[in-house]
Amino acid sequence: MQHKDYSYATLGNLPEIERVYQLYLQDPQSVEPSWRYFFEGMGFAESSKPQSSKPHADLRLFQLIEAYRQWGHLKVRCNPISLTAPQDPAVLKPAHWGFKQEELSSSVFSFGLVKQERCSLKELIGALEKIYCGSIGIEYMHIQNEKLRHWIQTRLESSSGFVFSNQEKKQLLHHLNQSELFETFLHTKYAGQKRFSLEGLETLIPLLSMLIERGSSLNVQEAVIGMSHRGRLNVLANILGKSYSQIFHEFEDHYAPNQEEGTGDVKYHKGFVGSLTTGSGKEVCVVLAANPSHLESVDPITEGIARAKQEEKTKQAVLPILIHGDAAVAGQGVVYETLQIAKLPGYETGGTVHIVANNQVGFTTSPQDSRSTLYCSDLAKAFNAPIFHVNAEDPLSCTYVAKLCAEIRQEFGCDVFIDLNGYRKYGHNEGDEPTFTQPLEYALIRGKQSIYTLFCKQLILEGVLTEVEAQTLQREFKETLQKALQEIPPPSSSVQEERIQPPVPHIATTVSAQRLKDLASTFCRVPEGFKIHPKVHQLQQSRLNMLQDKIDWGMGEHLAFATLLDEKISIRLSGQDVGRGTFSHRHALIVDQVTGAHYFPLAHLNSLQGSFKAYNSPLSEYAVLGFDFGYSITNPSTVVIWEAQFGDFANTAQVPIDQYIASSEQKWGISTRLTLMLPHGYEGQGPEHSSARMERFLQLCAQDNMRVVNGSTPAQLFHVLRQQGHFSTRKPLVIFTPKALLRHPSCVSTLQDLTEGKFQEIIEDTTISNPTKLLLCSGKVYYDLIQEREKKQAFHTAIARIEQLYPFPEETFLQLLNRYKELKEISWVQEEPSNMGAWEFVRPQLNQLLGGKEALQYYGRERSASPAAGSYALHKKQLAALLETAFR
Repeated sequence: MQHKDYSYATLGNLPEIERVYQLYLQDPQSVEPSWRYFFEGMGFAESSKPQSSKPHADLRLFQLIEAYRQWGHLKVRCNPISLTAPQDPAVLKPAHWGFKQEELSSSVFSFGLVKQERCSLKELIGALEKIYCGSIGIEYMHIQNEKLRHWIQTRLESSSGFVFSNQEKKQLLHHLNQSELFETFLHTKYAGQKRFSLEGLETLIPLLSMLIERGSSLNVQEAVIGMSHRGRLNVLANILGKSYSQIFHEFEDHYAPNQEEGTGDVKYHKGFVGSLTTGSGKEVCVVLAANPSHLESVDPITEGIARAKQEEKTKQAVLPILIHGDAAVAGQGVVYETLQIAKLPGYETGGTVHIVANNQVGFTTSPQDSRSTLYCSDLAKAFNAPIFHVNAEDPLSCTYVAKLCAEIRQEFGCDVFIDLNGYRKYGHNEGDEPTFTQPLEYALIRGKQSIYTLFCKQLILEGVLTEVEAQTLQREFKETLQKALQEIPPPSSSVQEERIQPPVPHIATTVSAQRLKDLASTFCRVPEGFKIHPKVHQLQQSRLNMLQDKIDWGMGEHLAFATLLDEKISIRLSGQDVGRGTFSHRHALIVDQVTGAHYFPLAHLNSLQGSFKAYNSPLSEYAVLGFDFGYSITNPSTVVIWEAQFGDFANTAQVPIDQYIASSEQKWGISTRLTLMLPHGYEGQGPEHSSARMERFLQLCAQDNMRVVNGSTPAQLFHVLRQQGHFSTRKPLVIFTPKALLRHPSCVSTLQDLTEGKFQEIIEDTTISNPTKLLLCSGKVYYDLIQEREKKQAFHTAIARIEQLYPFPEETFLQLLNRYKELKEISWVQEEPSNMGAWEFVRPQLNQLLGGKEALQYYGRERSASPAAGSYALHKKQLAALLETAFR
């Protein structure tokens, strides 16, 4: 790759250097240490005035040192299968800074880079080459945190940092031995089966071990790992301690998932909770998050898991670790989204250690075709994260970097990246032929000795161990694997029954009137002296009055939240603009109009209440919803709610919805009470602000995996939220919330609806006796139908609302039919096009329940490629037409 000219220091720097020098004269400790070294080593006051057309030699020397710190990584041979040697950037050549050959032997100040105070220029350059162009490529000069930058520089330029005892080297070899032989054993015993081996990157195991080991000495009690499938089985076995026999069992043809897993998942997607025992005897709990094949989707889930655990312990006690693929970290947008939330109050986790398992290829795509940057890790620079590039064939450098990264994370609470460069010994999944697309690289790989073999030879040459000890190490571990193979349970003769998910039970959700009034009077107050916006003040007063009259949607929600909090159930509300609410209906966050101070009334009900947190998220759906899912499965006692700004914004969170929320219980036995609030309704706002894509969620429904609700009154919202907080059976809840109905004069409830009512799966029409026609609908269209019926005086028509679409309330519907004896027509009405909304989902169920007695009719918009009309005039015309046909 062609590099740019990285020269940046010119005579134009001299005024700034003079300014810093004046500060140095006043107080040497007030300037950055590298400048202090610079001024200490020269008579700067005399030399700062140039005597010739080029800067003074001392200035040029400092510029050369800074160039090594900035660009030395370009000379490091990180890639073990590179077909070309690293370039020697011009900026690192002494001649670039005006040094002549004869000056190499001249004495210069060492700047602390060697032990002596002064050395030859050649010796100084040799020290810089060893530090910045040797075995580790380090990028840190982009970091804005001066203390962190200086810390890294000091550690790298210290002569005592890179030291390993013989025992540490033997332990490293032991990890490499386990890592390699485990893969070799699987390759031999289960030939042709997918396993996404770690061969070529086996150093990941000792690196992870060292990272957790060093972290444990710095107060880490638990590590949470998110990774895709490459090397996952090896990490499960050799880091988390999952038994070899269990892993082998999952390779057997007769293996079937247990009852807890439901239908299960492939072995290289499963999560696990294990532990790692450090050299000092500490037990560190290690969690590996379950992950589907959407490679980086696990990133925000892992962060959410870590955050929930940190709230029980501390940020320092729980270490998030993300293991990326090189092509995925560069190509998947969710990586950026996850990094973007890393410092935000509602989502921060005190820094994550990112390890890029860089095998120089993405399935069959080479780096030059998969990214526009020099390194796959370049995204990290945007977030001031230090980046270490290491060669997997140099295990000592890799584990040294792991130590540094643990220390950086614990000291500075920031993200840090390790770009672990190796290769992929076989094709993408052991069944591919990699030479189709990478013939030159694989010609090189075929001739390579394993990382274990290379390191073992190195230790034998150093006298750290003997060949006999090395052979014993391998023999003993092979025996361990062979023994585990014998412990695989035999095929079971019993037939696995389909796992039937327990349905959500019915519970009482009523609350006394006095308690509701007391809570309302509390959350409608603000602290004395708090300057509230006049309109918000008016809203607070109107909410108090609602308890005597008509309760709207926002008040129904507030009362649900308040009663749950009063019952010591915590609530986490997350999403774009959730504090105020997209449509100014919530105002859970109140802002002082003079000071800008924030106040959350629901967080101040009483001293014993549950925690209430409302976090305005960044403009991200994928990462934020993924984070909230991870948080919810780890903190099941909290009601976690993610609200979309508009329902269709969930489109960009489809991976967390499809592959985690809807299916995690069946695949991995993971349950959640995560709640999605998705504003939905056709008011003529166009294709992108109308539909929450109800049909997509209903298509995902099966085996009682979640609840889907399209409530039409504040009381319905009140009761369903209270159910969600109290259900012992945890299920995701999807609520299609309204927009126009937030202030609709008819979309109101009474206090009695909350004190004596319950959530109704179907709301009957009690105003019509003995109807001959029944219109079934869901959501906002009900209010349009009521108005049209009044207009046409069609009082032979009953209108019933299906409030819970899944699980479909079959018994309640049959009871409804039994009460309507005179029916001659039953129809479904919806405002969505017929290929969207609930129609295609409810039609077969309703027809089956009708038993052929009456064919179900459809009234609504025709099939459409777009969710809604872009013109308000066309929207009104379509609505009038569907209402006309419904009452013809």
